[in-house]
Amino acid sequence: MTHRRELVRGALRARRAGSDAGMTLIEVVIAAVLLGVLASAVLGVILQTQAVQVGNRARIAAANIAAREIDIVREEFLRSDAEPLAIAAAGVVTNPHPLSGGTVGQPLVMDGVAYTVVRSAAWNITGSGESACEGGSLVAYPTLGVTVQVTWPNMGTILPVVSTASMAPDKGSGIPTTAAFVAVTVSDSAAEPNPGRTVRVTNGAYVRTGLTDASGCAVIQVEPATGTGTEYTVSLGDAGYVDINGSQTPSKSTGLLARGQLNGSLPFSYDRAGEVRLTLVDAGGAPLPAGTPVAGAQVTLVASESSGPSGNTVHTVSDVVTTISGLWPTQYGAFFGTVEPAGGYQAKDLTPGGSIDLDVLFEWATTTVTGMPAGTTQVIAVPAGPTTTTCTGAGALTVDPADVSLLPGNWDFFAVGATFGCSPGPVAVPLGPGINDPVEWAVTTLQVSQAPAGTLWALERSKVAGPLSTCPGSAAGSVAVNIEASRTGPMAFPAADWYLYVTDGAANGTCVSFPTAFNPRQVPYGQATSVSWPAPPPVTVNITNIPYLTKDRVNGRDVYTYPVMVASSTTSVTCTRTVFTNGGSSTSSDPPPRSPPHSHRAPGTSTPGTREVRTRTPGTRGAGVRGP
Repeated sequence: MTHRRELVRGALRARRAGSDAGMTLIEVVIAAVLLGVLASAVLGVILQTQAVQVGNRARIAAANIAAREIDIVREEFLRSDAEPLAIAAAGVVTNPHPLSGGTVGQPLVMDGVAYTVVRSAAWNITGSGESACEGGSLVAYPTLGVTVQVTWPNMGTILPVVSTASMAPDKGSGIPTTAAFVAVTVSDSAAEPNPGRTVRVTNGAYVRTGLTDASGCAVIQVEPATGTGTEYTVSLGDAGYVDINGSQTPSKSTGLLARGQLNGSLPFSYDRAGEVRLTLVDAGGAPLPAGTPVAGAQVTLVASESSGPSGNTVHTVSDVVTTISGLWPTQYGAFFGTVEPAGGYQAKDLTPGGSIDLDVLFEWATTTVTGMPAGTTQVIAVPAGPTTTTCTGAGALTVDPADVSLLPGNWDFFAVGATFGCSPGPVAVPLGPGINDPVEWAVTTLQVSQAPAGTLWALERSKVAGPLSTCPGSAAGSVAVNIEASRTGPMAFPAADWYLYVTDGAANGTCVSFPTAFNPRQVPYGQATSVSWPAPPPVTVNITNIPYLTKDRVNGRDVYTYPVMVASSTTSVTCTRTVFTNGGSSTSSDPPPRSPPHSHRAPGTSTPGTREVRTRTPGTRGAGVRGP
């Protein structure tokens, strides 16, 4: 029995040993993944540590360069009584003392890194115990403050190295008696001192510069004119920096500054600019597809800190993703359009020199268009602008009047039809995100009075090539509009410039009247236009050799009786018969010619030579003038 137990135990030990003899493929894959994750984490730590070490080495080198510059300036300062004045007068200088083999003004290269040294010098005119930016009285023997700033490429978030020193010249030497001083304080977005900022003091061509020290103060010596003094402009202008207004070059005035004076401190808030990337997203939060026609849409950016009554600024986007740079570091939010959504919007903090991403919910402006002119085949929407737009204006879109989807904003609308090219409609219609009220086309009417008989037509100016001076004839074709209804009252009509004319029937028929006095006639949108047809010019008709009817001898004199004359037009039914006013009898002692000339101004068309003159014998002998 004991022997059997030992055999079983041996077999079990052998089985367990055999099960640990290899690894499955799944176990190998899992092990590889774990190894990759651990390696990535370790590699990230190593790279970050190396970056920190590189930055630290650069900072140490920059600190040594700054200390070297201070030592050189101190040695120059003590050379003679004139050197302190020369150093102060130099103001701000860049790379004044190169390394061995270098060039003045060029960066100092150490271990392959180019370092830039900027030195500023200014008198500590209130003594060494307090800053001139905090006020105080001028001292008789000031010290000279020297500030050195060192920067290098690819600093990232590392701040420049700044070193300062205060040097005291011998008594009796120092500030010229003609000098005055401008004190400027620069703080960052956290209201902390902002050292190393370049300050410019100018008056016309006169320019002096300085750097802010560790306290954020810059004191700049100027030379005012005698008497009332001089007014100077103080400005900042460091690349990549802005003030709370987003200006890279903010400025202020000192007011009049006289010799021997220190102006009150001029404060500036100035910090590294950041940027906001706006991404238009759909209702599900996904970015809109690339190529979505959103250019021209408006997004409101909201800053929690601003210099005005509101931190809202409206920006026009150019694509699904739009970057807004040059921003003051503060909290920013953004929403689509210009009306704040009821549900709020996303907001994030922007750090100095940083960048944030904000998602903006995009929504089309939808509406319908009603009441277009009769015959409209297309409705065109054009973004409203400061100048008059047309159907082909920038951003013009053909829309379905029953289902309009446009970018939110102000839009002008136009109608196009077979008989008119581009009829203006509603102007500067504001459309907000979401559903909007219908866009209603205002009624435009035309009424024509005193037009001659015939058929009254209108031809839109864009339907003919060049200006017209007479009826269009064959050019009218099927594009002219019959406006006979406008004779009896206002007729609904598309707004445009129109040629009005009368023919004997068809649009391209014989021309009866084409008034050049008002053609082409403008019919403005949404107005009632009334047109009075001009009367044609009179036509003079001379009639000669009309035979007299009778001849009588009365009291020794011959009395002749003439017929009553009438005239009618052969080309216009509006020319009615008119009685000549010189019919009747006349007396002469000598036999007259067949008839003296008779004149008459006949109404009708303005074309001479279209009259038919007929004679009629009066019913009563010698009856004189009578109607037909």
